[in-house]
Amino acid sequence: MKESEIIRTLFGTTPPPEDDCYFLAPNRLVTTDSLSEGTHFLHEWSSPQVLAKKLVEVNVSDITASGGWPKECFLNLGLSPLSRKKEWIRSFSKELRKSLDQYGMKLAGGDTFSASKTQLTLTVVGTVEKPWLRSGGKPGDYLYTTGSLGKSQLGFYSLKKKSKDKLYKEAIEHHLSPKSRYAILNSLQKFQIHACMDITDGLIQDSERLAIASKGKLKIQVESVPLDPLANKELGLDLCLGSGEELELLFLSPTILPTVLAGIPVTMVGRLEKGKPGVQFIKGGKIYVPKSRGFLHFSEEE
Repeated sequence: MKESEIIRTLFGTTPPPEDDCYFLAPNRLVTTDSLSEGTHFLHEWSSPQVLAKKLVEVNVSDITASGGWPKECFLNLGLSPLSRKKEWIRSFSKELRKSLDQYGMKLAGGDTFSASKTQLTLTVVGTVEKPWLRSGGKPGDYLYTTGSLGKSQLGFYSLKKKSKDKLYKEAIEHHLSPKSRYAILNSLQKFQIHACMDITDGLIQDSERLAIASKGKLKIQVESVPLDPLANKELGLDLCLGSGEELELLFLSPTILPTVLAGIPVTMVGRLEKGKPGVQFIKGGKIYVPKSRGFLHFSEEE
């Protein structure tokens, strides 16, 4: 079963949520995200400090993508024979407190348990004035993305190849410790944002989710998509378009935005139109179909 089918099965006859955050009226957001050993990380690649930072950042990214500010969090720790060692726990805890302090977040509770592999889950509660929902896009809205795409995938490939080349150091750091775009939040809120999400499964999959939620057809100009130059050179277009865990924001707005906000590049890459919900990539004036969709947690055959 595909991930979407599993989620629909869990919710039964109730429509599953479209957003990574749940909006609790009048002004609360709740999100949760996990890092699982063997799926999201390997201990040989990621130190406890790196994992603590990443766990906070992926959750803060979800809150940011909904237009909110993180406040409290709850931590669930499944500790393996390696991660239950005193040195590991102390290093993880010190970095976790540092990362939470950076956002003014409070650790309010959680759970710890023994596990064969390390399982890390953070649930974050935030505040919001008016949430940005994926379903808010309107025909005519411009599609924007922050930063550039492809660097995380390049970092992953470099780690797999055990490359020691300094050329890939930045990409490896980006893959292991992606940073949320929280810094752009206040600047972005000065403009009209109809829908927003963060890129965690790659532009190909996530733009489709945004289009379906907003019930429109997204046309994306491939030449406009900001690709990391080194990643594009090393991996090619399709792998960059499918690069996950980027934590860049993907959003719809009726406004022509500045190309830089809070020091972060903002690029218009497409537009939402009326039509069958989905995504159409355009390259050289012709429809372009990527050969791969990026990482899938579950194959259709399972």
